[in-house]
Amino acid sequence: NMPESNAAAKKRMFKQNRANGIGDESGRLPSRVKAEAKMSSCTLCKSELKITKTNTELIAHASSKHNSTLEECFPGAAAIAAELAAASAKKGGAGGAGGSSDGMSKAERKKKQAAGMDDLLSAGLSAGKKKGGKR
Repeated sequence: NMPESNAAAKKRMFKQNRANGIGDESGRLPSRVKAEAKMSSCTLCKSELKITKTNTELIAHASSKHNSTLEECFPGAAAIAAELAAASAKKGGAGGAGGSSDGMSKAERKKKQAAGMDDLLSAGLSAGKKKGGKR
C-alpha cells in the first residue's frame, strides 16, 4: 500500500472536520483561515493596491505617480495599516516573517552571530572545512 499524499491527507482531514461539524463549509479550521487582503483604490487614477503593515507600495505609488501623499491617494489606508500592525503584534509576530524572535532585532542577531564567529576564529578554530582544489 502506498503512503497517502499530502493533498489526500488534507482532503481526508477536511472531510472529517465537516463530518464532526468543525470549521467552515470546506472543513478548514478558523484559526488557519487567512483574512482576505484589504485593498484600496487610488482616488486619482483608480488603480487598486493591497494595504499592508508598512504600505510601502502605496507610498511609492502616491509619491512617484502623483507626487502626493499617502493620505491624498489612499484615504484611510494608514489607519488600516495600523490595525494590521497591531493585530500582528498581538499574534506574536515581532515584525517580519522571522519565526525565532527572542527579543532581538535582525541586526542584533546578526551582530551576535558575527561576534560568535570572531570568537571561534580568535581561538584558532576554523568555521568549516576547506575544500581541496582539483588534483
